[in-house]
Amino acid sequence: MLTELEEKLDGLEWEQARVAAAEYVGLPGPLPAPALRRAMVEDRYCLVLLAFRGNLPRLKELVTHPDNRAYELPEDSAPAATTANRSTAGLVIEAGKALNRWAGAGFRTVDQETYERRTAACAGCPELIEPPVRWVYKVALATAGDDRVCGACGCVASRKARLATERCPRRDPARPELSRWDEPFAD
Repeated sequence: MLTELEEKLDGLEWEQARVAAAEYVGLPGPLPAPALRRAMVEDRYCLVLLAFRGNLPRLKELVTHPDNRAYELPEDSAPAATTANRSTAGLVIEAGKALNRWAGAGFRTVDQETYERRTAACAGCPELIEPPVRWVYKVALATAGDDRVCGACGCVASRKARLATERCPRRDPARPELSRWDEPFAD
């Protein structure tokens, strides 16, 4: 890893290092574990991350790049079990509740800046996964651009992030009073 970033992470626990690395390059959520591992061993990848500091669209591409999968460990995909174990009926019920909240609020969506902040946080979250093979996702993703889902709640992340009535289900590891979307955490 390049000295510049290495100095920022020196002495930190793993989760703290993920948060600090993300802050250093300008991502709103913790750097995905595989991306940080890759940056630790590939100087070129680390240089590219640093070169695109503050450029959220480009950073999202870098931290979710398929080549990062080579740096995954079994514990990185552990949250996937949460979504994988949800029943289809349970997912449909939760989607219906979200739709009801959204309709009750007049179908309000968030502004573009909030949407970008939320989706960048999701992109940097270790719980963002490929959707399980289920009919409910085939229907929900028929027109989705980014079809990855939240392993914590089962929602299509890019769609949930657009709705003003929805909240991230996980706390920010660095600031427990906030969600990973950098909004007040609601239980």
